[in-house]
Amino acid sequence: MYKKPLIIAATSARAYAQAAVACGYEIITLDTFADVDTQQVATQTFKVKMRENGVDEGDFKRVFTQINLNEIDGFLYGSLFDAVPELLAWVAQRVPLIGNVPEVMQAAKDFSFFKLLDELKIAHPEVRLTMPDEPLNWLCKQIGGNGGTHIRPAIKRKKSGYFQREVTGEPISMLFVADGKKAHKIGFSQQFVAPMAELPYRFAGAVSGVNLPISAEQQFGQAAQQLTTVLELRGINSLDAMLDGETLWVLELNPRLSATFELYPNLFAAHLQGFAGDLAGFSPQFKSSCAQLILYANEALEIPSNFAWPEWAGDVPSTESGASSAKIEQNAPICTVLAEAENAESAQALVFQRAKNLREMIFYD
Repeated sequence: MYKKPLIIAATSARAYAQAAVACGYEIITLDTFADVDTQQVATQTFKVKMRENGVDEGDFKRVFTQINLNEIDGFLYGSLFDAVPELLAWVAQRVPLIGNVPEVMQAAKDFSFFKLLDELKIAHPEVRLTMPDEPLNWLCKQIGGNGGTHIRPAIKRKKSGYFQREVTGEPISMLFVADGKKAHKIGFSQQFVAPMAELPYRFAGAVSGVNLPISAEQQFGQAAQQLTTVLELRGINSLDAMLDGETLWVLELNPRLSATFELYPNLFAAHLQGFAGDLAGFSPQFKSSCAQLILYANEALEIPSNFAWPEWAGDVPSTESGASSAKIEQNAPICTVLAEAENAESAQALVFQRAKNLREMIFYD
């Protein structure tokens, strides 16, 4: 049976596109890289420009209008719209969304989200809109920011935003799928950071299969269920938090496809089923852990088009038409390193070792 193509838009659409194609769908992607992997599976790949605070709305609309929407069955999205839910609403007027409605994105990424957490009695770090009298141990965050690049110590803030008291602990994420009424746990992952002087909280990846205290799992599950009930969440979602012992501090809700999506066996069908409101029989069982690690360029470089990328490297940079190498700017992502092992500790060790080996291949071979 013929299936009309789907559009997938995200900062990086590669993992979602691969999962969709594996399920028999034809895919058109809009993202910021149009990397080799995505080009290999997508029918069409479009590159959109980014600004410091998110996607360039004008460029996105220009690119989007090049697609023949009469041939499109639906639109799935990742982190591209966190700071611009109004752009997601613009898309929704033109093509059916397969994911949460724009109003949900608006509710999750607005400062009023913390008021909702208070009403639901979900613990979160103290927040405020004005600079604290004593800014030490406070962070400044941008509303709708993602990837950790918008987070700075309060005393070093560059733009307006909101302030959040810094709490100790490990950054943990819960991936779940919802059907509008019930939240179904997929798994927990621990996040990695790749700090640099100006971006001390830059996201670098994650590992799945981490073991949490029972009380922390229960707090995560209860928060996911409460938010699903109130916001009528559908499809894949994630909750980010800090875990200090058995104390869980919720940081944000991502009501869309998240980076940790690819740390589990193909979840594309689960996303569609959750969106359709039917998750009967959904009971994921995972026998291993997966890890992803973004390899960043410490300096500007060029990678020859004939470079022998290992099979465990994803998001491989593409070369411009006629060019003999791919140009990577300083501090930009080079690729994503992937690993799988029997447990989280082993997967984490393997992905870091692979990243070290690949860095040596790129810079020193």
